Amino acid sequence: MKFSRSLSALALSLTTLGAQATELVVNGSFEANAQAAGTWQIYNALTGWTSGLNGIELRNNVAGTAQDGVNFVELDTTKNSAMYQTITGTGLVTLSFWYSARPNTGLTNGLGYSLGTFSGSVLNWAINPSSANHWHHYSSVVDLGTSGSSVLSFYARGPSDSYGGSIDNISVTSAVPEPESYGMLLAGMGLIGAVARRRQGKASAA
Repeated sequence: MKFSRSLSALALSLTTLGAQATELVVNGSFEANAQAAGTWQIYNALTGWTSGLNGIELRNNVAGTAQDGVNFVELDTTKNSAMYQTITGTGLVTLSFWYSARPNTGLTNGLGYSLGTFSGSVLNWAINPSSANHWHHYSSVVDLGTSGSSVLSFYARGPSDSYGGSIDNISVTSAVPEPESYGMLLAGMGLIGAVARRRQGKASAA
């Protein structure tokens, strides 16, 4: 009975760990906003997102194609622009997004990002002489601490000339264990099961 309870507890732990990945970003792929195919428009806000100075430029497969769905954002409207939203969460999370230099551009594509106190940049000094977006994936584990809320921001860097980097498929999820963690739990379950079978065998022999 004692070993059955132990096995049940380990199984519950494994199920709980597997269920920890929760999406914290609202409208990360910008599909919640309707934009006609082949068009773009500058908005003061999108679903889940607030603009900084100069609005948010939403594109539906124009001057490049989306990485996910049909919409993506370019963060250089008439001038360098920005967007942000507040994320509710604590502890370790995984920040993920896709980015591309705008097609047919030179050194004008820099993008900055921040989540709480964590920050960085991509596309510095990047060029894209082709006629298509070339999407690259960024991912990092970020510690949100214990405050309960953090601001997620993206903003244009470099020349403020209405030609800037593109971003799509933004995600912040609660961190999940590495595969090694699952392996350790499964090994523990196997060990407890083996000990339980051995004890049962000794009991039968007696």
